[in-house]
Amino acid sequence: MPMIKINLFYIMTKNKTSQVTKANRKRYEIPNLRKAFEILEILSEERGGITFPEMLEKIECNKTSLFRILMTLENMGYLRKNAETDAFSVSRKILSLAYPALCDANIIEESLDVVRNLRDEIGETTMLGVLLDNECVMVEQEYGLSSFNFIGKLGMKSPLHASAPGKALLSALPKPDLEKLLPKINFEKCAKNTVENVQSLKEQIEKFSKLNYAYDASEAVDGVNCVASPIFDAHSYPVAVIWITGPAHRILESEFDALGKKVLASAAKISERLGYIA
Repeated sequence: MPMIKINLFYIMTKNKTSQVTKANRKRYEIPNLRKAFEILEILSEERGGITFPEMLEKIECNKTSLFRILMTLENMGYLRKNAETDAFSVSRKILSLAYPALCDANIIEESLDVVRNLRDEIGETTMLGVLLDNECVMVEQEYGLSSFNFIGKLGMKSPLHASAPGKALLSALPKPDLEKLLPKINFEKCAKNTVENVQSLKEQIEKFSKLNYAYDASEAVDGVNCVASPIFDAHSYPVAVIWITGPAHRILESEFDALGKKVLASAAKISERLGYIA
C-alpha cells in the first residue's frame, strides 16, 4: 500500500511539473542562446554573408550582445568573417552538427561508393539527400565527369514540389505522413515548368509511387533535369534519396525511364545495406 501511494504521488507530481513547464516555457529560455541560433538561421539564407550593421537591422538585439555573440561564434569556428567586406557567413563546421541530425551517418557511409558508381555510369553529378521539414537537403555529392556540370553546396535545399528528389521522397512516404506534409508546401514558382497546385502534385506523386523513381524537367531550375529514387531503412521508411542532375540537353526527357531504372537500382542497393527488405 505505501508503494502505491508513492507511485501515485510521483505520477501526479510529474504531470503537474510537465504542465507548468509547458505553460512557462519562455521563462526557462536563455535569451542570448536564442539570439545565437536566430543569427545562424539568418546567415544560412544569405549566400554573400551579412555585416554587423545589417545584422542589427534584421534582429532585435543590442549592439554589445550582438557583437559578443558574433565573436563567440566566430572564435568557435561556426562563423567566418570576410576580411574585405566584414560580412559574416556560416562556416562548414556547422555541418559537424547538422550531419547527425539530418541522417544517420551510416546512411552516408553506406551510400558513398554507390553514389560514386552511379556518377561513373551516367557521367552526371550525383547527389544524396534527406527530408528536412518541407524541403530536401543535400548531404553528399559526386561531381559529374563533363567539363560543365550542375553542382551544389552541401546543405543545398530542393523544394519538394519542384524537384525530382523532393517528389521521390513524397511518393515514398506513408499516406498519413504525406497528408500532414502536403498542406505545409509553399508552391513557389521556381522555373518554367514548376507544379503550381496540390492536385497536380498529387497526380505526379501517384505516378511516381508506382515507378519507385521520380523526375523533373526544368521544374526546380530552368534548363536542368533530374532523376531520383528514394532510399528505405529496415522499417520501410524513406530515410534518404539519391538523384542525378544535369543540363536538359544531356539528361533528356526521352531517357527519363531508362535513367530512372538505373537510379532505382542504386537506391535499392543502399536500401538493402540499411536492412530494407523489398
